[in-house]
Amino acid sequence: MSPEFLNEYRKVQERFGLPQLVKLQKIFQFEVDEYSDIHHIRTEISHKLFDFSENIVEPLIWCNQQCHAVERDMLTEAEYKELFQLYKKIQALRWKNNMLKMKPDTNETAKWIKDMWTFWGEFEPKVSRICDKFSKGWETLSFKEKTADYHS
Repeated sequence: MSPEFLNEYRKVQERFGLPQLVKLQKIFQFEVDEYSDIHHIRTEISHKLFDFSENIVEPLIWCNQQCHAVERDMLTEAEYKELFQLYKKIQALRWKNNMLKMKPDTNETAKWIKDMWTFWGEFEPKVSRICDKFSKGWETLSFKEKTADYHS
């Protein structure tokens, strides 16, 4: 990691109230090299969030496979609504990220990172709770056979 990049990040960090670079790296599991810049950080963070959204959140909302339908039934109506609200925020971040890919802007990228960090503070505990619930739910899942009227 170049000292120039560290100095640049510190300036942007102070100006926009961004988290420590080490915290971002630890949570989003990415490396910074001598060619990194703030746009690289946004790209790394966005990959992690959007990958999680596409593989975990979207299937629960849209029920692409049978297992997703079972998992969605494990959610209460309030949890489903909460998940959808999170999904809307992810989509807003996604589209802002798309714009920044087309029109890179250091200040807007810093704002995006700050918005993402704030969102992560809300997102992570809620989705962790759902993941834990599903893990336990799958361990104890049982289907109760009930004869439907039309089977009589």
